[in-house]
Amino acid sequence: MENEKNEKKTDIGVGKKICIWQDMEECGDCNLDEVLFCHPKTKYLIYFAFPFFIGLIPLILIVIFASIYLPFKLIFFISWAVYAMFFFNVWETRILCNHCPYFANESQKVLHCPIDKGKYKAGRYDPGPLSLSEKIQFGVGGVLLMIFPIPFLIIAELYLALFIYAIAIVLWIVIIQSKVCTDCINFACPLNRVPKEIRKEFMEKNPLIKKAWEEEGHIFE
Repeated sequence: MENEKNEKKTDIGVGKKICIWQDMEECGDCNLDEVLFCHPKTKYLIYFAFPFFIGLIPLILIVIFASIYLPFKLIFFISWAVYAMFFFNVWETRILCNHCPYFANESQKVLHCPIDKGKYKAGRYDPGPLSLSEKIQFGVGGVLLMIFPIPFLIIAELYLALFIYAIAIVLWIVIIQSKVCTDCINFACPLNRVPKEIRKEFMEKNPLIKKAWEEEGHIFE
């Protein structure tokens, strides 16, 4: 049993150098888990997903029951779903998720992040910040995903669905910025809002990440 435990610890590659992959007993007097999601917590998935589905479900129902040519509906739903799958599982994973400490465990083929749990890990872990190109790609890709249904709803004159969806997007941004992004350990994300002093404390416990950021010119005071 002890051998299996030791094997698990040596089997995670670069993850061995990231504190979140240590056993919780090894955290000692560190209380960062009270202000960061160093370990998976279901509440973050609820905060992240629930506001968006408040708008998404009515939108889908209104489109389904609207008197619109069926092939037009199918093209809309299929194209939006295909793009969402591509963005979340390929594009975003390679430009954003791969900078997250949850990506560092090399023994896992899928993410165990509380928000993106189960997402295939395309690419390799990069402990440093996003490049300018990655920031631009993340912004463009995310905005395209959110505005994707808007032209269709306008053309189809489904203004109630458009209104509900717009309110849900605003609500989603407000909630993730106040409840999720303030605790997220992926400091590379442009939406991250973890306070500087907490970020610095986390960096001090993870020299591998700190060094990668300092090599890109970042200073943690």
